[in-house]
Amino acid sequence: MAKAQRVKFFKINLENKPGALLKILSELKAKNMGLSGLWGFATRSEQAELYVVPKNPEKVRSLWTSSGLLVEEGTGFWLKGTDRTGALVAHLASLADAGVNIDAIDAVAVSGKFGSFIWVAPADIEKAAKALGAK
Repeated sequence: MAKAQRVKFFKINLENKPGALLKILSELKAKNMGLSGLWGFATRSEQAELYVVPKNPEKVRSLWTSSGLLVEEGTGFWLKGTDRTGALVAHLASLADAGVNIDAIDAVAVSGKFGSFIWVAPADIEKAAKALGAK
């Protein structure tokens, strides 16, 4: 069964234009701020949203708060384990049995391993942590 971990995510808005993401990620790289995950979405023709799960949340929080970029900070769950058919089913069943609705989910499998990020409503974080066995 996959292991679940509680993680912090951070959201910023950026321009929806070539090079905008490169600029943000180059700054994180220059400051040696590693990421466990990132997701970006165009929200309208001129705007995009970027969500990151940093390896060191305090560093990203400090940088993006001081620069005025930080829009949202929250808690989610990172699951990782061996890639096999139905790898997420037991975790999804645990959340459903606990009455926790999933707001969003992403998953990827590479080289026999899988990872998944699960967003739930802030009011459900503790119930989800218990259901997933996450600290």
